[in-house]
Amino acid sequence: MGAMEDRRRRDRVEDVRRDLVENGQTGCSRRRFIVYSAAGPLALAAVRQARPETAPGTAREDFVVQETPSRCFSHRGNGSEEMKWGPVGEYGDLIPNDRFYIHNRARPPRIDRSSWRLEITGDAVLRPRSFSYAELLALPQVTLRRTLDCGANCSAFYPELPPSGDGRWLPTGYTQWHFGAVGCAEWTGVRVGDVLAAAGLGDAADVRFVGLDEIATPEGTVHYSEVVAADKALRDDSLLVHHMNGADLPVDHGYPLRVLLSGWGANTAVKWLGTIEASTRVLPARGLQRNQVLTGPSYPTPVRPTVGRIRSAIELDEGVTLPPGDHTLHGRAWSGAGTIDRVDVKIERLTAPGRWAEETPWREARLLTPPEPLIWVRFEVPWRSARPGRYRVMSRARDKAGNVQPRPSDVPWNQHGLGYNGHAPLYLTVLPPRTMP
Repeated sequence: MGAMEDRRRRDRVEDVRRDLVENGQTGCSRRRFIVYSAAGPLALAAVRQARPETAPGTAREDFVVQETPSRCFSHRGNGSEEMKWGPVGEYGDLIPNDRFYIHNRARPPRIDRSSWRLEITGDAVLRPRSFSYAELLALPQVTLRRTLDCGANCSAFYPELPPSGDGRWLPTGYTQWHFGAVGCAEWTGVRVGDVLAAAGLGDAADVRFVGLDEIATPEGTVHYSEVVAADKALRDDSLLVHHMNGADLPVDHGYPLRVLLSGWGANTAVKWLGTIEASTRVLPARGLQRNQVLTGPSYPTPVRPTVGRIRSAIELDEGVTLPPGDHTLHGRAWSGAGTIDRVDVKIERLTAPGRWAEETPWREARLLTPPEPLIWVRFEVPWRSARPGRYRVMSRARDKAGNVQPRPSDVPWNQHGLGYNGHAPLYLTVLPPRTMP
């Protein structure tokens, strides 16, 4: 009797689920509650599971379209999916499109490529015009391998408030990225300069790129936009890209067109591009770009960061447990200012709460890929005879421009959590498998 009753109860639960799905129920009336209660607590759980977190079309609608499996992504908030480093060693130099980190500030707009147009405006163009997708493809095409690094990558490693104790500042907040708001891809598109030249570009000072996404802010709905100095926008490696790793741009990465300014932070890589304005005057920042500045006790005046900071990461998930013995640690290092030419790695062991001892000193890692400008380099370093314990691993990169990752305590704090590039530690544990609970 017990087994038969369990089967009947499961059948009633399945009926509840099917009823909810087929009829689009997002809530539970009193009458339905009484009916579902008869099926037991599992049926009531089905009601809760079938109810969407938010109604479609609201400000809390999911900002990410693609699937983001937990093995490959860490969820950092609506629209913020951070790449996990553990699986990265499987990918090669380039991150697959469906494993690339995502930062969307709104639901991606629905765009029909056949009717979409790129508008070229501004007083610095003699012949304002628009381009269809096909017309862009008719222009000379350029393919580049580039690392794209969020300007707020590693923001979680800043103290919440400035160490100086200056009470004028608010705590850092919003998306708390760790190491994984970065990726590398092969990008194909057209030069910004060729597009503007076709519109009769004159003497431009600034260029504004405007996306088609609609972002809810306290001041109202805005389109994401970035103002860039014309000399940067017109460089040969500043592109409007339509393909990523040989495929159409995915929806979450800006389909059908986004900006790529080689070496600059990904905040400048405007997605779902709709308008380019070329101006003879300096243009003011709008919307979210107004907060993309370094402000804090170390900055008498706000500083707008552009070039991507030098950073590195170990290809392990945070908090991973390894077995004792010999290991080879792998990682990647990148810089928006130049080619990486050296990486060093250090390991420390926890000896008492809050007390760390040097296990292996800073030592040079072996670079596994030929140094290439503006793309990350892969590296490895052996770790011999790792013994049980709690460890932290730090990597420190250097580029040919002379930039070196600083100590974490030497990175100036800023209100918006931008530009952190200290050699922050990755924590891990070494334990024999027999101790697994």
